[in-house]
Parts: sequence; C-alpha cells; structure tokens
Amino acid sequence: MRILEEFGTLFLIIGLAVAMAFLIILTRVLATYTNILITMIGMVAFVGLIGFILWLFDKRSKI
Repeated sequence: MRILEEFGTLFLIIGLAVAMAFLIILTRVLATYTNILITMIGMVAFVGLIGFILWLFDKRSKI
C-alpha cells in the first residue's frame, strides 16, 4: 500500500502542476478582457479553493 500512496502523491503533484499551467493560460486570456486585479483575486481564490478541497480529501482519506 506504501507504493500506491507514493504514486498517489506523485500523481497529485503532477496534476497540480498541470492545473497551475492551465490556470496561468486562463489568466492570460481573462486578463485581456477584464481588469487584471479582478483576475488575480479570482486566481488566488480559485487556487485556495482547490487547495482546501484537496486538504479536505487528504484529511478524510486516512485509513
């Protein structure tokens, strides 16, 4: 089960990196249409929400 746990952590890190890259691209697209400050606040809130959800899943999945 240790191998599965390590693989899950690695997969989570890779997934988070891909999500961050996608978020940066999305921010660049949105910044051309809206105010940059609003976009930055939205990006921080989105990342915070994802982090909070992942933290909740991590707390619940203790076997």
